[in-house]
Amino acid sequence: MPFPQKNSESGIPMWTKKAVIILSIGIALTFFALVARSTQLMVTSIMMLSYVVVSMFLLRIGSVLPIRKISSERIFEDGDVEVELELLNKGGRTGFLEVRDKLPRQIRIKEGSNYLIVDLRSGEKSSIRYSVVAPLRGIFDIGPVSFRSQDVYGLFYQEINVEDVHNLIVFPRVDDVKEIHVRAKSMKLYPGASPVKQPGPGSEFFLIRDYVPGDPFKDINWKAFASKRKLLVNEHEREAVSDIILIVDGREVSAYGTEAENALMFGARAAATMANFFLKRRDSVGLLIYGDRLLTLKPGMGKKQLYEILTALAGAIPEGNLPFKGVCDVAAPTLPKRSPVIIISTLADDETFAHGVSLLRTLEFRVLIISPSSIEFEVMARQKTRTGIKDMLPYDLLRLEREVQIADIRGFGANIVTWDPKTPLLGVLAETKRLTY
Repeated sequence: MPFPQKNSESGIPMWTKKAVIILSIGIALTFFALVARSTQLMVTSIMMLSYVVVSMFLLRIGSVLPIRKISSERIFEDGDVEVELELLNKGGRTGFLEVRDKLPRQIRIKEGSNYLIVDLRSGEKSSIRYSVVAPLRGIFDIGPVSFRSQDVYGLFYQEINVEDVHNLIVFPRVDDVKEIHVRAKSMKLYPGASPVKQPGPGSEFFLIRDYVPGDPFKDINWKAFASKRKLLVNEHEREAVSDIILIVDGREVSAYGTEAENALMFGARAAATMANFFLKRRDSVGLLIYGDRLLTLKPGMGKKQLYEILTALAGAIPEGNLPFKGVCDVAAPTLPKRSPVIIISTLADDETFAHGVSLLRTLEFRVLIISPSSIEFEVMARQKTRTGIKDMLPYDLLRLEREVQIADIRGFGANIVTWDPKTPLLGVLAETKRLTY
């Protein structure tokens, strides 16, 4: 691995308040000594100024090389990572040196400490070991390493950042789901596909039925014919895969609420859970995330596709305000025909949403919308503050507008599941069972 590089801009000696006070007193005494023609005051001022100048040259950081090792670069929410930072002094003695491995505020230290005070001679080693917990999804930087040295009199300090940075990818949490009742109307036959509880071409036995002219001769069940004295045929379970498209609203409005509780955080977990379920069912899953730009992952299968989806969801940042109709205009021609499209969106601040749904329904896509309400996230966030909410009327009006918008969208034949933030994800996904397509 390449050696980390020091940030030379941060290596300038910095003055403390103590040094500024002593310097000011020294200069003042020099002025008064010249006015009063006092030798004693002059000697005292020279001693104080010399004290400041000498302290400036007592700063020592040496040449310390940090080498960081982490147990994993990819974890799920609430996962923990072991971090070891090895320090090797390749220069002169450092004196008392403060070392801090900088962490983002979203990451919490579980055990140990990322801070150390050490005195290293040339060639000596030391290390810092600690573990961290990442409760929120995202892509975070561990580092840089900060070295801070202070002279023995406490007048000056010097701080150097070494750009040794590791990326930590925190995937959204994936819940265990037994069933999500979403399938495409028209299946695609593939080798190794999964059974879909329907009669059709396949290898697994499904049922026995009466013979119909035109049935393959090889499917006749001769044992059943011997006992029933009529022609019966074996029906096999159909094996196929569905193309399923997930669309996640990553606009700026999806950040309403708190950093831990907002529509994008909940939506990323829902998309990750559904992608994991569909891919285990051996469906083909694609992903679109729209905010300030449109991120598209083509439908695919297997663990590689799941990893790409989780990485895209981990890196989603709430920003921008792309209209949903524009997203549909660009993406709809490239989507598999008549496939289910699952949209996770707040529906807020987008007058084009109904038009986008209308376009998808016109193209015969089966549309399911899971809609966490940004209004509820904002209410929850404000209720946790000291001021709270004094007047709920504005929020009641916003809820009414949202209900009208949902009714308009349902008029185009789309299914909508409203998601109260207090409802667990599994309860929301269970509502798909009662929906009709």
